[in-house]
Amino acid sequence: MGVSRGRLSQYKLLQKEKRLQKHLVQTVLFSRQELFSLLDQYNTVVVKPSYGPGNIMISFVNNKYQIKSTNKMITITNKEDMFEYINQYEIKQKYYIIQPLQPARTPYQFFVTVHRKNSTSNWCVTSITKCSDSKILMKNTQQYFFEKYKGLSYIVANKLGKSFPTCNTIVVEVITDDKKNIGICEAILHFSISKWDQYQSLRGPLIPKTDLLTSSTFRGYVKRYNEVIIKPCNGQHGLGVVQIKRTQHQSYEIHSGISTITKPNIDETYKYAMDTIYTSNKDYIIQEKVQLATIDECALDVRVITQKYESGWNVTGKIVKLAGKGFIVTNAAQKLLTLEDAIQDSTILSKNSEAFHKKIDEVCLSAANQLDKKNIGLKIIGFDVGITDEGDIWIIEGNYVPDLTMFKEHKDQNVYMNILKINNRKK
Repeated sequence: MGVSRGRLSQYKLLQKEKRLQKHLVQTVLFSRQELFSLLDQYNTVVVKPSYGPGNIMISFVNNKYQIKSTNKMITITNKEDMFEYINQYEIKQKYYIIQPLQPARTPYQFFVTVHRKNSTSNWCVTSITKCSDSKILMKNTQQYFFEKYKGLSYIVANKLGKSFPTCNTIVVEVITDDKKNIGICEAILHFSISKWDQYQSLRGPLIPKTDLLTSSTFRGYVKRYNEVIIKPCNGQHGLGVVQIKRTQHQSYEIHSGISTITKPNIDETYKYAMDTIYTSNKDYIIQEKVQLATIDECALDVRVITQKYESGWNVTGKIVKLAGKGFIVTNAAQKLLTLEDAIQDSTILSKNSEAFHKKIDEVCLSAANQLDKKNIGLKIIGFDVGITDEGDIWIIEGNYVPDLTMFKEHKDQNVYMNILKINNRKK
């Protein structure tokens, strides 16, 4: 029988590894008895769903219970009323777990990303991301703790990787208290559908800089790039995508769909963005915004279909999507164009469409071959490719189940029919 991906099952699995036992943060199944018991011991606990984000923090302060979830905070005086409120208004899944939390004693919190090319490859740490509201480690101790974090995360990945062979990216949440003890809160599995997993495979000069979304990365990316994109790790069709732009007046514009709202400072911007996106209960990434070329001030990108057949990967279709007026993503395309027509009408300085065809083919075939190393049976990948005014090529992301509707809707049906023909050939 396979191991469940749930938090409690993972905790029990990791408990079997002796080198991790003293570092694992206590984790128990949510119940009235366990909740009251842990609150009596620690005053503050965090309640988490068995799967996915959606934490609920409960603190006993000044003889009152403070309940803080993703977008609201409430105070209740009675213990039984507190439990009833959580059950009625906060619990959304069948199973939840509880962990003790000591905020004042755990000032250092990080996400450690561990990745492998495929199930037979070795794990390696690819990034350490500072979490929200955690202090900065002193330079003389940072390297020491980072090496400790890496070592423990490597052990976690090795243990979980054996039970989840199709998972090649694992994010380990680690904390360090004021006594320099290291705790492991949890491990988050990112399967092939995750954009964070895909970034680990493709990261390089042709991929926009990307990180896990935290309070720290939000502030850092906005300061560095002025414009950033926030998107769910697991999502399609542009749903849940938010753009943040810092203006010349040091205010911040938040774009979602066709709506725009302005906030006066970074703190209010972050809070509004979190209240907006975390209603979906998904993990998110943050990415530098590529300044795409435009036609009549509408952004464009290229959907490129790559398919594996005969001797390897081949580019079988390209179509340019022109974003609707006021939209931040091209998924809501107002128009579909050939690459030749788009280049001629756009702000792209070079009009050599043949050179762009060649460069896009090279970039997408290289990316397809890189992703194919996962050994997950990929046969088709749809890449969204951005082009800047200067002619720079960027891979925005790849989709393993690409929407082919746009090719069907285009006046030239030959490309669409060829894609279907190859798809049917592999079945």
